[in-house]
Amino acid sequence: MLAVSDVIRNDRLAQLYSRVLEFDSPTVEELAEGIESSTTTVYEDVKHLVEIGLLERITETQPHRYQASRVDMTIQAGDDTVQITPTLLVALAERPSNENISLYIDRHGVSGLATAIEYARAYTQSKMNARIMAREQELPVLEAETILQELQEVIIETEPDVSTNLDIEELDAAVDDQMDH
Repeated sequence: MLAVSDVIRNDRLAQLYSRVLEFDSPTVEELAEGIESSTTTVYEDVKHLVEIGLLERITETQPHRYQASRVDMTIQAGDDTVQITPTLLVALAERPSNENISLYIDRHGVSGLATAIEYARAYTQSKMNARIMAREQELPVLEAETILQELQEVIIETEPDVSTNLDIEELDAAVDDQMDH
């Protein structure tokens, strides 16, 4: 558990996990390409991610290839409960290069981002909109819309099995139903 929290606090580890998901079964050398860390640091980080169970080595011969584990665990941090999923780790990996995600984490923390991912999953499936999230989470509608759009891209990339069928009538009915309550 504590080791997974390392990944939550360390952008470099989150980015490595995200890259392994993106490349499917890369070698350390492939992971090191395009990263600002040295190959030695990437080796050390991959070893750490294997030790904590987020990556697994899938070949016995050199160069070793690695695969991302499909984590799904809950961590209790003070009063907050955070669902650790590949989608959360990929979103955290986006923090250094995505100003909107970074700002959202600064304002609402990792647990707020985890909550936003749940809303974004429903948003991606056309079961949620920004006004509903804004009201339920007490956010400005623009902030809700911005984070939903950013996280929708992460979800589509990380969770290809999430349906993205848009049913306008069903969405309108859901909004009307929410507005009535």
